[in-house]
Amino acid sequence: MLLRILLVSLAVLAVVYLLKASLLQLAGPGASLLGSADDLAQGLTSETHKAVNLTDLEHAQEFFRTGDDDKAVVHLQSCLDDEKARQSQRDACRTALGEFHMVGAGVPRNLTRAKELFEASAESSGDPEAQFNLAILYGSSQQGTDDLHRNEAMAVLHLYAASTGGHTGALMAMGYRHLHGYGVPQACTTAALNYIDVAKRIANVYSSGMPQAVELIRLNLHHKDRKIISSSELNLFVQIATSGDSTVAAAIGKRYLLGIEGFKQDYQKAKYYLRMAANRQHSGALALLGYMHCLGLGTKVDLETSYAYFVTAASQNDPLGHNGLGFIYFKGTNAQARNWRLAFKHFNESAFGGSSDGMFNLASMYLTGTGTEQSFQKAVLYYTQALDRGHTPAAYSLAVMHLNGIGTVRDCDIAVNLLKKVCERGEWVSSKLVSAYEFGEKAPDKAALLFLKLAEAGHEVAQMNAAHLFDSGQSTLLLPDETEGTMPAQESSAEAAGIDARSQGRNLAQRFYELSAEQGSASSELRLGDYAYYGWGMSATFGEGGKASSLRGGDEQEESAPPSTPTMPSAAKEEEDADDFPLPSIYTNDRIMVQAQAVDYEASLARYRKTAEMTVTGEWMQSFVARASFNLGFMHEFGIGISQDMHMAKQHYFRCREVDPSGLHAPVTMALAALAGHVVYQRLPTRELLAERLLQDMRVHILLMHLSAVVVLGALHCVLSSRRRMHTRPARPASSTQVAPQLQPQPQPQLQPQPQPQRVVPQPQSQPASPTAVASAGASAGQSDESGDGPRPTAGENRRISGNLVLD
Repeated sequence: MLLRILLVSLAVLAVVYLLKASLLQLAGPGASLLGSADDLAQGLTSETHKAVNLTDLEHAQEFFRTGDDDKAVVHLQSCLDDEKARQSQRDACRTALGEFHMVGAGVPRNLTRAKELFEASAESSGDPEAQFNLAILYGSSQQGTDDLHRNEAMAVLHLYAASTGGHTGALMAMGYRHLHGYGVPQACTTAALNYIDVAKRIANVYSSGMPQAVELIRLNLHHKDRKIISSSELNLFVQIATSGDSTVAAAIGKRYLLGIEGFKQDYQKAKYYLRMAANRQHSGALALLGYMHCLGLGTKVDLETSYAYFVTAASQNDPLGHNGLGFIYFKGTNAQARNWRLAFKHFNESAFGGSSDGMFNLASMYLTGTGTEQSFQKAVLYYTQALDRGHTPAAYSLAVMHLNGIGTVRDCDIAVNLLKKVCERGEWVSSKLVSAYEFGEKAPDKAALLFLKLAEAGHEVAQMNAAHLFDSGQSTLLLPDETEGTMPAQESSAEAAGIDARSQGRNLAQRFYELSAEQGSASSELRLGDYAYYGWGMSATFGEGGKASSLRGGDEQEESAPPSTPTMPSAAKEEEDADDFPLPSIYTNDRIMVQAQAVDYEASLARYRKTAEMTVTGEWMQSFVARASFNLGFMHEFGIGISQDMHMAKQHYFRCREVDPSGLHAPVTMALAALAGHVVYQRLPTRELLAERLLQDMRVHILLMHLSAVVVLGALHCVLSSRRRMHTRPARPASSTQVAPQLQPQPQPQLQPQPQPQRVVPQPQSQPASPTAVASAGASAGQSDESGDGPRPTAGENRRISGNLVLD
């Protein structure tokens, strides 16, 4: 009986477990949205990428980014050989192959071949990208051949053709040229028309999502002001976040959501860390999760869920929570009816809390009079406050208001500059900046090509970076070809003129430095001052060819005036009057002469002064403004290009220290010390004046008399001392040439010690000394002493020599 009960129980348990397993499988998709949605989304994404059949062009672009150029060229050739492909697609592949020839990626670098490919694509289907690349070649080429040379007219023509095709970069480039009058008439309204379509699309993208933010990096900075987090620091922050710190978890989630400070944009990781912080009721994380559900970032659009997150965040008085709640009331949902009054209230709370989104929405309510009384002035006020916090749609709205004079004075220049800023935050610019920074020093020519495209569109940082790559010699992108038979004439002329690759790179960099300096770049302005100081780069002047000379197709041609005839007296008279009042050559001559720039200290001083007077708006500017101040101090100290002024030099040196307090101060300190010594040296009188003053001073005469007396007394003392030594020295006999005979040493008498010193008993010698020998020895000893060859013997020694006993 017990066995049966046990078996029945086991069967029941098995059925229960089977039912539970089936229920879990049915509930799996719903649970994954709450639990492991990240893994599921990543798996679906990978499967989707595997299922997508990439084209040859997309494969080539991917291999180009990763550095596998040979495979990229193979895919491009396959695309060109595919007869089934559309003509526009084959032209796009041909344009990409032309870019490969420009940078020498997988194929030899050949600008002429690249130009041919671009022209083939442009003529075949009018490819806008090919037109844009042709504009770059004509606008910046350093070659002088008939096939490829710098031609501003052709550059403008191809830019206009690309802009009519809707190319973003060409539209920005035409707007930039019309704004400053580069190669085209300066017309603000035309510039606005080119910018406004691109800016409108970008503003809509920012209003409906969160594009990845791109940090602007200037390559000429020694310590690049780029906030990149290392892997060890990231692991540390992750450990802190997982240990329960909601603030760190929310900060990591926000950076993944926006893609800033070295974090690559990743909605799944952002949602993971924001949920981790939201579980601990972090108001900022709750609001950002509401944004993600409201805009559909990494998840489905779910206004009900976002409303719950916004309510919880707004209850903690979070500005983003108030803005999100205002958006829900403005749009309305199935559960919440539309209420513009409540929307205005929450937008107002968000704006006063410091949210740029809240300020933008509040300004829009005032602009349209929705939920409140219409006020253009308040709309401009809140749009401006949002713009100060970097809000892109606010810049577009404010530009439109300035362009049409709504709520403010009509100002086309302000409007166009705002539209330009909006366009530079679009995907076309950000994607190329990211790729260029990734290439970096590994592939400088690829980075230079991307910077060139952005520079042609008027991006100031890209202009400066492109100039730096050419100036430093890292990139030789647009320099003359290195392939055989490309430019023999120019190579020979370059060798004859002594122009090397570095000088050609500087000539190319000068154009982009000037473009960047026109937009207020301190680093480019400073570098142009260096160019003028050292005589680098090129200078353009009008030639002396008469008022009818011109330069066409690289050949100088002169148009001769028709000969005067008797039937044209008035024309002859006008010529005579013109000769009496000659006009400057800028009005009468259109021939441009390009030559190497000479050293120009005055131009250098003007560039340095302009840089030093700039207002520091970012940390990156400090070092450049400080260097300009130091250069000004040096030029004032030594009078280079300006009259010497020690006081101004000292002020500039101190200005250098004040502008960059975190920089190197040792050179400034040494310069100040040298300046102090220089001032003391300059205060010294001249030699003529110093001699005149010394002769007029009686103290100098007395000092000279004392010195003369000391010298005379010293000389007299030396003379008297030498005479005294001569009188006191004993006389010496004349030296004899004969040498005394050597005597054999005689045995000395030995004295035995006596116990009683009072009694001395002499010991008899076994053999007395010979008197003759003793006498001769004594004579020899005396002779030796007198001759000065040895010391004179004492009386006791003489007695011992004679054989007598001596008591010591």
